[in-house]
Amino acid sequence: MSSPSMSFPPNRSFDALQVCSEPVFGQKMRYEGALHGEMHSHPRAQLIRSVTSPTAIRIRSGQILLRPGDAAWLPGWVEHGVSSTQAPLYHSIYVRPDLASDLPRDISVMRVSPFLGELMQRVVDLYAGEGDPATYPHLASLILSELKHGRDERHQLPMPADRRLLRICHALEENPGDRRTLAEWARVAGASRRVLERGFQDETGMSFSEWRESCRVRAAIPLLEARHSVQEVAWRSGYDSPSAFAAMFRRVAGVAPTSYRGERISSRAPDRHAE
Repeated sequence: MSSPSMSFPPNRSFDALQVCSEPVFGQKMRYEGALHGEMHSHPRAQLIRSVTSPTAIRIRSGQILLRPGDAAWLPGWVEHGVSSTQAPLYHSIYVRPDLASDLPRDISVMRVSPFLGELMQRVVDLYAGEGDPATYPHLASLILSELKHGRDERHQLPMPADRRLLRICHALEENPGDRRTLAEWARVAGASRRVLERGFQDETGMSFSEWRESCRVRAAIPLLEARHSVQEVAWRSGYDSPSAFAAMFRRVAGVAPTSYRGERISSRAPDRHAE
């Protein structure tokens, strides 16, 4: 990849960057409060990583969830909007359309590896006027190579290898409303609570409570989209109180459960903001 003519810090608008010659460009977006971005689209494909907060990406067919550290791959011209109930920080990489044609053609969710995360950070920093512009061609080439091997994991939870932990995970997938504590699961699994807690953290990157909450949210979304009441979904998820369920859902998903009740995005309202 030949080195393009670069200018750091950038002096171009978002629209100008969309049609520039660089193979990729990066942007950091930080918000001080909750975000409900308007629907918009742009010619470049986008990899948007949620660095700090659970996030919902609204697309024409509904919504997809990002946990902190996850990224959504959005092909060029896909209408989307970004929502979070917390103060989010995003890193985005935008890929030139001719190069994006060799990358995944469908919307997907990726777990960003430490390596790809570092590459994204360095490109974002370059476009913020930090770092050495001479590193750009190498960084851009590596990012494109990483994206070619991206795998859609939007409907997957990280699963442990340990058979005792896997037994618990499968049971919770079968019945997300199971309220047994980790101490109770420890008796079933024949291991101490501390061993199981450490195993969940080491093998999934999440605590037992975080894994179970993510499992419950993923199980709840199809029910909410089928217009089951929040109260019924809360009960199926192991909650007596709809408000407690809603608080958990907002913490994990970044949006309220009511936002999934039959929502479908149909309007075309292109916006050139960089969410």
